[in-house]
Amino acid sequence: MSNLSMDPAFAPLAKQPRVVLRDPNVAREALSAARLGTRALSESDLEIKDYDVLSSDEERVQIPVRIYRRKNAVGSLPVLLYFHGGGFFCGDLFSEESQCVHYALNAQCAVVCVAYRLAPEEPFPAALTDCYRTLEFLWSESRDLNLDRDLIAVGGSSAGANLAAAVALLARDRMGPKICFQMLLIPALDDRLETMSARQFTDVPDFGRSEAEVMWRWYLGEHAHDISPYAAPARAKDLSHLPTSYVLCAGLDPLRDEGLDYARHLTEAGVAVELHLVPSIPHGFASIPSAAISKRLLKEQVEVLRGAFSSKSEQL
Repeated sequence: MSNLSMDPAFAPLAKQPRVVLRDPNVAREALSAARLGTRALSESDLEIKDYDVLSSDEERVQIPVRIYRRKNAVGSLPVLLYFHGGGFFCGDLFSEESQCVHYALNAQCAVVCVAYRLAPEEPFPAALTDCYRTLEFLWSESRDLNLDRDLIAVGGSSAGANLAAAVALLARDRMGPKICFQMLLIPALDDRLETMSARQFTDVPDFGRSEAEVMWRWYLGEHAHDISPYAAPARAKDLSHLPTSYVLCAGLDPLRDEGLDYARHLTEAGVAVELHLVPSIPHGFASIPSAAISKRLLKEQVEVLRGAFSSKSEQL
């Protein structure tokens, strides 16, 4: 048993009886219903533009992309390419809109959100293909988009953090667009689920081991074998020459230890890493944005992004 206690602000995340994931469409409908009647922050200070990015000449898939920036922003902006969470099977351009708006208004950057293809209908590598293609689009079209391609960061939450880490690995290995920073929030990185936290946290609120097992099965496919490190970045043997990183781990999260391990392996590979472990929060803490800890962590993420862009800009 763990002696960790959960911040009472996150008690609403506990569901009894626990919902069993069987149908991704049911989960998607629940997410949409929870969002009804809500809106992010006021858009009066924002410029929002939508694009359809062509995935490839072979697939001809249109990837919906949304770019947020301040209306009064001057010059080419640093950019955060942000991938939403949702277990690889949920989420869209709007599911983490509040965070994207907050980053755009406060971190002095443009924020790009991607509606990548979802599992299990489109298992790995569909989502990663969409995310990496969007990175290429931002790089090649940076002048027209008024973005600074020397200051591109990737980030995401949970499954989105997996995709951010995988995009950084792909960009390095393909000698593709340069990424200056990666922000990995409560990352899902290891399909093996062999860590202590993965074994321990089976009945924590919102997201426990059983949900993680379904997430990976849907993302990788029912009969997956020889799992690629681009699907599960914890399997990567070489983490050298990756961008400076920020890793946030939740103490009451089955994914906690794989995030901690990834941060350690990055450090051992010579990558500069800032690691933040918050012991009293569950995986889905950000869905209670009114909680004091959620507000503090969102403020910290803004400061981390501003610092990363500022530091890199000084080196150029």
